[in-house]
Amino acid sequence: MNENAETEHGGGQASGPLGQTDSFPTDAELSRSLMESTSKGVLSTLTPDSYPYGSLVSHVTSEDGDPIILISDLAEHTQNARLENRASFLVDTASSIEGDPLSGARLTLVGKMELVDDPGALSDLYLSKHPYAAGYADFKDFNYWKLVVERCRFVGGFGHMSWMDGTTYSQADADPFSPNAEHAIGHMNDDHADANLIFVQELGGIPDASEARMVAVDRYGMTFQVPTEEGDRFSRVAFPEIATHASQLEPFVIGLLRSLRQDA
Repeated sequence: MNENAETEHGGGQASGPLGQTDSFPTDAELSRSLMESTSKGVLSTLTPDSYPYGSLVSHVTSEDGDPIILISDLAEHTQNARLENRASFLVDTASSIEGDPLSGARLTLVGKMELVDDPGALSDLYLSKHPYAAGYADFKDFNYWKLVVERCRFVGGFGHMSWMDGTTYSQADADPFSPNAEHAIGHMNDDHADANLIFVQELGGIPDASEARMVAVDRYGMTFQVPTEEGDRFSRVAFPEIATHASQLEPFVIGLLRSLRQDA
């Protein structure tokens, strides 16, 4: 890693798509949430002649954010990892993005592969997320491995990118709303477009907006995309408090909307 990377393009800590705002998650939090909300990624190992070799694998995430995978001893990536344990792991949101897939979020984790000798609860977690693997999970030539994360590269879309160290990444928390965020966003856009507009007009800093579409929701608040004559703008609406549980999503949104309607 270049020591001057933080002064180079995309080298430092990005401020997010809305600039400096206390209501927006950190890139470490966004990274942990992205890992928790995905179930597959590309594991890249090094071949014996030092070429990167990418493989699509299923994964779950450990408490520290390390990807856990179940792979055969016969697989190319397993043989590579036994000879050279340096590797990377890529997850992305391309499949859920309309239009240019590069406008979505992606994360590359860099670290070293380790064999998990006693998977225990990690095995239960893996099989709960990937039940189809039960048919071969007990085969003697299949083992659990983890990538011990040392550095991370997060890209949240055009102009939003940063590097972080493994400690910063592992100490961040995944967002409690991330498992249900996609459903909530679709529900708000399909059934409550009027509420989106009220949020943006009253709290999002665009009082003359005529349309608003929710594009993200997290423990800190909601993000909306607003078409204007000058092009699309993003609007951030913070929740009155920081959420800690997934069950708080609906009450937060409804409560904030009710307070605005009562004040109108």
